[in-house]
Amino acid sequence: MGGQKGFIIAAVALLVGCAAPASADVNVTALCLLVSSGNYVGSQSDCSTYYQCQGSQVTTLTCPTGYYFDKNAQQCTTSVPSTCVSSAHPCLGKAVGSFAGTSTSCGGYYYCGSSGAIRGNCPTGENFNPTTQACVYANSYPCQTASDNDGSLTVTPNLCNLVKNNIYFGSASNCSGWNFCENNVMRSGTCAPGLVFNVRASNCGYQTTSSCSQVTNDPSLTGLSSPTTCTSQGSTIAAKACNQYYMCSASLSYQLMTCPAGYYYDTISKGCVTRMQARNNCDRCVGTTASFVNAYSASNCSDYLYCVNGVQKAVESCPTNFYFNENSGSCVGGLEPQFQCCNPTGSTGIASTSAPSTSGSSSGSSSSGSSTDTSSGSSSSGSSTGTSSGTSTGTSTGTSTDTSSGSSTGTSTDTASGTGTSTGTKK
Repeated sequence: MGGQKGFIIAAVALLVGCAAPASADVNVTALCLLVSSGNYVGSQSDCSTYYQCQGSQVTTLTCPTGYYFDKNAQQCTTSVPSTCVSSAHPCLGKAVGSFAGTSTSCGGYYYCGSSGAIRGNCPTGENFNPTTQACVYANSYPCQTASDNDGSLTVTPNLCNLVKNNIYFGSASNCSGWNFCENNVMRSGTCAPGLVFNVRASNCGYQTTSSCSQVTNDPSLTGLSSPTTCTSQGSTIAAKACNQYYMCSASLSYQLMTCPAGYYYDTISKGCVTRMQARNNCDRCVGTTASFVNAYSASNCSDYLYCVNGVQKAVESCPTNFYFNENSGSCVGGLEPQFQCCNPTGSTGIASTSAPSTSGSSSGSSSSGSSTDTSSGSSSSGSSTGTSSGTSTGTSTGTSTDTSSGSSTGTSTDTASGTGTSTGTKK
């Protein structure tokens, strides 16, 4: 008898005593990656709280006292929207005799009576639609659940309770996937073959420099299992987002935690550190307004990311023997930056270039380094002695065929692992 409000009222008396599935706390940073910049999204647990999305940059905002955020109007209003779900006050702003949804069960709801909220459940196979305030067949109002490691069910929130109607937004699990809210019901689909969903443009297009950074596979958005049970209270493990991690609670279950602003989780020290010191293989565009940042690496700082509003758009590499320095925002030659995020071994990484071919042999002293060059040639004899400055260590081999008499003086520049200049006489 799906869609019948009267059936709901009759079901109020049939309260189920078993434990309801847990709700998944929405990762707002991951949610904001799905919507185009400038949009506001609602809170899962507080009707007066909402968030402004600018890529991965999230700003928390609160309505004045007595006002509630309307995600479709994108502003605070005096009336409580039907999509608002308050975990502390489920019947907040609801008239006596009306119904309210719950974030802990697809088929669960509250009847708002004169004495307070009374919990009820829809018949098997039906979900509660807070907009129509009725139990409807599951295919009319989709609701996702996932089985955690301990066998319990977690309900994935209906994102259309948080995201405004009539806009396309991305999928957290598929580059080509898109979502669309119609009357607060989420419709999903995929782009045509060869196309991906462009979050900034809110449409499908060809993949060029886009790295599909909206795909985080965040459990709170996808319904995928997240780590739940643990064995050591206080222990931590990395989460998907750079600035988040899971901590083992006193009940030996993992809880998602967020580092302070500007900090990332470090997988070695198991704590929050400044983002440049964090050894964490994650999208380092998250949480920054910079256009170019160092990419994570366990060996060198040659790669960097192109970011737009905290969203990774492309991975690039510096030219040979150059390293990216996030502080200057450019590729630089010389010493490799001492950043833990890309150079955890602390290598000096002096830039080098290939050695050119030379003839003859030379030896000399250096005022700012040392130079040792060895060359072999055919049909040529002679020696040269000169002075070189710079830092050059290496071996260069060249072939020279000439016949000369007399003396000549010239200048050659040899670079092995640096540069050097020598002047001598060849006979």
